[in-house]
Amino acid sequence: MLPQEVLLTNEGLGLLRDSYQNLAGKTDEIVARAADFVQRNKVQGLLVTGGFVTLFNPGLEARVADAVGIPVTSAVSSVVAALRALSSKRLLLVTPFAADMNAVIAKHLESDGFAVFFGPAFDKDRRPGAGVDIEPDDLLRKVEDSFRQNPSAEAIYFQGATLDPLPIIQKLEDSLNVPVVTSNTAMIWNILSKLSLRFAIAGYGKLLSSWPRPAFSD
Repeated sequence: MLPQEVLLTNEGLGLLRDSYQNLAGKTDEIVARAADFVQRNKVQGLLVTGGFVTLFNPGLEARVADAVGIPVTSAVSSVVAALRALSSKRLLLVTPFAADMNAVIAKHLESDGFAVFFGPAFDKDRRPGAGVDIEPDDLLRKVEDSFRQNPSAEAIYFQGATLDPLPIIQKLEDSLNVPVVTSNTAMIWNILSKLSLRFAIAGYGKLLSSWPRPAFSD
């Protein structure tokens, strides 16, 4: 998915234990670790991954940006920016999370003016952060079925990389004729846009292939 000109360096926080609530109240620690990471790696932009990292630490993205002095993006804010750039206000939310965690995401999106419909459910007893045992074609069918049960949705939003939606983004868009945004594709688009870079990346949906301008560049 990444252009040849882009190098991504990854370092986990290791904060997740038995609940996504473990991530709450970690703003100071994450800010300090982000500053250390930037100093050690000399990067030009920083992704704060994991939707609940910022949802459970309000104001984290701004705090990190102030500390590191380079462009910063996070999962949910990048998706919000992407959906707005694609003029999509009604979305199908697809995650591997339990209903209570989906409700946290939906509440945040609704406060930003989006209408949220819930996609297919997965194993509610799965350990937080664990992968989902599903083949891409099965995931494709589940999401297609769920979308057709919510025909007023204008886009599909995948949060949670453990579902591994990247192989089916383009297939879903071709099948359903709506944009499909994932937290990973949105963060890549958002951070590179903040760095005044623009690409046309085929095979991963309209967001990366058409590269719309985010609102901050207007």
